[in-house]
Amino acid sequence: MEDRELIRRIQNGQTEYLNDVAARYYDDIYYFCCYQTGSREDAYDLAQDTFLRFIKYVDHYQYRNLKGYLLTIAMNLCREYLRSVSQPLCTADSLDQLLTNAADSPISPDSSCSTESSENSLMLLEALSGLPENQREAVLLHYFYGYKKREIARMTGASYEAVKSRIRQGLRKLRKEISFS
Repeated sequence: MEDRELIRRIQNGQTEYLNDVAARYYDDIYYFCCYQTGSREDAYDLAQDTFLRFIKYVDHYQYRNLKGYLLTIAMNLCREYLRSVSQPLCTADSLDQLLTNAADSPISPDSSCSTESSENSLMLLEALSGLPENQREAVLLHYFYGYKKREIARMTGASYEAVKSRIRQGLRKLRKEISFS
C-alpha cells in the first residue's frame, strides 16, 4: 500500500495502519537520530518520539513525502536534544564511500562493516562531530539518505543555495580533517 493511502486510512480512523508507517520508516529514522546524537539509546528514544509526534499531528498532515516529513520531525527533535546535551555522533558505516563516492550515490546506513570499515567509521564519527550542525545535517541527508538538495532545502527551511554551500563546505572540512588523520 502506498504512503498516501496509508495516511488517508489513518486520518479516517483506521489507526492500525500506524504500525505499517512505523515498520516502513523506523530504521531510517533511528539511523538518522543515531548519526545526529551519537547515542544508540537516545536515538531509540528520539525515533520513538518522532513517531509519537507524527501520531499526534497525523490529522494535520497533508501528503507530500512521508519519509521526508518524518525525517524533518526527527531533525527537529535531534536539534532540541543536541541543544540540551553535548555528545559525539555514533559511527557511520563508511568513510571511504562518503569521501570517495560523494558525488556518485547515497550511502546506505545499514551496509555491512569490516574491521577496516569500522576504523574508518570511527574516523568519520570524529570528523562529522566536528562539523557545524547545519553542515552535518545537510551532508547526512544528502549522502546517507539520498535526498536531493531541493528536498533538503524544503525540509530544513534553508535556501537551495545555502544547502549546496553547507554540503560543499561540510565535505571540504571532512576531507581536510581526514587527510590530517
